[in-house]
Amino acid sequence: MKTAINLLPPVYRRQRLVRRRAIQWCVVLVSALSTLGVAYWYKVHESHVLQRQLAAAERESRPSRNMLRQISSMRGQIEKLQQHQSIAQELEQQRQVLALLGVVSQAARQTQGRLRVIDCRVVDLQATEVAESRGEGSLRAGTVTVTGVALDSPAVAGFEQELMRSGLFADVKLIKSNERNQLGPELFDYEVRCEL
Repeated sequence: MKTAINLLPPVYRRQRLVRRRAIQWCVVLVSALSTLGVAYWYKVHESHVLQRQLAAAERESRPSRNMLRQISSMRGQIEKLQQHQSIAQELEQQRQVLALLGVVSQAARQTQGRLRVIDCRVVDLQATEVAESRGEGSLRAGTVTVTGVALDSPAVAGFEQELMRSGLFADVKLIKSNERNQLGPELFDYEVRCEL
């Protein structure tokens, strides 16, 4: 039920209605834009705060990152050193042929020319384990057999003693020392077996 009659002309009424609607829409638009502006400002402000916190955390973590980088490079160096160490240990465990020949030569030199080494045979110089169940006539791994000629038996005994004193061999045995049956000066053929 109407309580009032609008006697205003329709053009005027239409203008008032349009003005009122325009004001309403402007208020809604301004409030929406201001809400969006405030939200955008808040996000930008929050982004700046987070960037500052991130920069501060980065400054604080820089020493630990440097330390982590150094630790990883040290681990690489340690791995290289371990590889070199394993190679060095393997080389250290290998028996040197020149050291063996040097000991035999030095022991022969101690006899002052009364003994000569003719042959030096080595069976598996680098073997570290002794094989079980071998025949009596076969040589064990790491066995050195030295044969030659001497002027007398004491020279052979002295040669054997010098080989024993060298400390390179675990056991030195005189296998044979026979006098040659020939015309001329007496010569002794000898065979010494050394085990490493």
